[in-house]
Amino acid sequence: MVVEDTNGDVLMAHIASDGQWRFPASDSVPAKFATALITFEDKRFYNHWGVSFMSLSRAMIQNLKAKRVVSGGSTLSMQVIRMSRQRTGKSIWDKLKEMVMAFRLETRYSKDEILSLHAAHAPFGGNVVGLEAASWRYFGHSGKQLSWGEASMLAVLPNAPSLMHLSKNRSQLRAKRDRLLKRLFDRGEITELEYQTALEEELPQSPKPLPQMTPHYMAFLSNHGYQGKRYRSTIDKDLQQEVNNIVQRRYQVNSSHGINNACVLVLDVESKDVLAYTGNTPCKEEDKKHVDIIQAPRSTGSILKPFLYALTMENGELTPNMLLADYPTRINGYAPENYESNYAGLVPASEALARSLNIPAVRLLSDYGVPRFKSNLEELGLSTLFRPANEYGLALILGGAEANIWDLGHAYAEMAAAASGSESSGLISSGVAWEILNAMSSVNRPQIEQYWNRFEGREKIAWKTGTSFGARDAWAIGLTQKYVVAVWVGNATGEGVTGMTGSNTAAPVLFDVFQYLPDTTWFEQPTRSMKGIDVCAASGQRASQFCTSTQRRWVPRPCLALAQCPWHKQIHVSRKTGERVFAQCAEPGEMKQKVYMVIPAIAEQYYKMNHPEYETLPKFRASCLSGDKDFELTYPLPNSSLQIPRLITGGLGQLVFEAAHRQSAAEIFWYLDDEFLTTTKDVHQVQCQPSKGKHVLSITDASGIRIQRSFWVK
Repeated sequence: MVVEDTNGDVLMAHIASDGQWRFPASDSVPAKFATALITFEDKRFYNHWGVSFMSLSRAMIQNLKAKRVVSGGSTLSMQVIRMSRQRTGKSIWDKLKEMVMAFRLETRYSKDEILSLHAAHAPFGGNVVGLEAASWRYFGHSGKQLSWGEASMLAVLPNAPSLMHLSKNRSQLRAKRDRLLKRLFDRGEITELEYQTALEEELPQSPKPLPQMTPHYMAFLSNHGYQGKRYRSTIDKDLQQEVNNIVQRRYQVNSSHGINNACVLVLDVESKDVLAYTGNTPCKEEDKKHVDIIQAPRSTGSILKPFLYALTMENGELTPNMLLADYPTRINGYAPENYESNYAGLVPASEALARSLNIPAVRLLSDYGVPRFKSNLEELGLSTLFRPANEYGLALILGGAEANIWDLGHAYAEMAAAASGSESSGLISSGVAWEILNAMSSVNRPQIEQYWNRFEGREKIAWKTGTSFGARDAWAIGLTQKYVVAVWVGNATGEGVTGMTGSNTAAPVLFDVFQYLPDTTWFEQPTRSMKGIDVCAASGQRASQFCTSTQRRWVPRPCLALAQCPWHKQIHVSRKTGERVFAQCAEPGEMKQKVYMVIPAIAEQYYKMNHPEYETLPKFRASCLSGDKDFELTYPLPNSSLQIPRLITGGLGQLVFEAAHRQSAAEIFWYLDDEFLTTTKDVHQVQCQPSKGKHVLSITDASGIRIQRSFWVK
């Protein structure tokens, strides 16, 4: 099999199953070789119908004079027939058969087609068959680039391929070549300068290795039905060589740290054509050198987050800068943590994506639904999600699933195409795609993504990194309007490497590739699929009547379905003390209305660290706390003495605390002895195993009301 680049240059060739270097037949024969071959073998080629009786007569006379066979008189057409029959004998009967078959060949094929058949199947010494294989094997380049000296040497070889042994018979071969060059000069086929230059050319000293630039891509094509064929790819040869060099240089650095494998895929956004395909590093065999990691499923880390944000936005459940919860969270026993182990309380969606925060993503997936997200990923082309959605759970967004670079690269290409105005994916509109890529291009990156600083300012790129659990997989995918570059780094054996992240190992490769690629312009804002609305400056949602600061902003049309800002509320406070009151515990004349941004107490403690302008919701006046509340702590009872149950196995069980809330969708935040336990929604029950002694259980909801209860454990 032969893989060519987009211009027809050979990227990779594989020896045939019979041990011969043989290229699939080409549509045409290089002009220099065709001229040299016809001049040497069959100068009346274009004037006969497969048999030249003049050549046969000349051969008969020569053979009689020499009293042995020195010339066969065969035309090129007859030689094609002999090669097809694999005849080695020289009987008159064989010759007559070939003459008849050559005539038939001439009636069915054009002269150029016959030349192509000859060039593709002629022996060129050793295990080299065909002109193209010979050109690469002996001269290291395509037949189209043959010089007159090279073309003449190859033209005489099929006549006596045993001459080409590189270590013997070299003088005979050179003399034969030079006689052909003289004949070409005498016939006016070449100029005197070309003739003299060709005579000075040396014969090759040893066979040259054929190009081996895309071994994993060739294996991929072979598995998809192209084995034994010539495949004209869309790969750019110069880009492929540069990507190979980048991967090799990074391998030399990474291997000293126990990181042995990497792969890079470069795609054209519009056509999805493969522009470069490097499936692995030049590592040792024991490090799985031949594994094509572009096709190998690996744990995704955070690399799927942009799709979740895009799909949530597309379904009208998110706006680009909508505030998302970022505080300690536990959902059905699952407690995700941010990579940098800190919290913002509330964070705009675009910033949460740029910083790759885990908690907002998990909460977003919980609301969106794991089955729906998995189904959407499959629609986007991810073909390796074989398990049921419930087995992935919320960990799906943090690396609990497997995907390969091939699928991910094409899925990101779909998003980039959508941002350019093409609705190719059908799942993500251009306005949403533009917002997501804009967020991914933000310089507001995590501190660990320091590599960005070296590239910042050259051109705008949307990019995302990911690191799987146990530092087994490092990802980086970048997009511009023209290109998608997808990178994976790690060990094909699955062995993790302490300290390896997508930022410090995959991102450097990503930006090395982008340094080589031509600069492209950034995506134009697709205002046709967006609408300008007044947005709350603080919450990022459609402004309500209580929002104190608004701004006009273009948002994707699907976002228009989202409700107005729920954070800003008009609160009744005492004119004298500023404490919170309500109609049941204060006279109308002593109350006034004031707008506050009301956020959950657990979010507030983190949010106000980064927002000094934030004004905390005032406490209720003491006389108002006896009124009805939206929620209540139903167990344990005040000052109760509890005993932890013992299990059948003999171990200790857990206590079950319980609360109730009038609002079915409300969240309750639980604390034990001022340490955060969990968040509950819908069913407000928490299991816990406190130590013996006195404890204080506290709960709070989004309104800021806090209930505390003391109890003892025996």
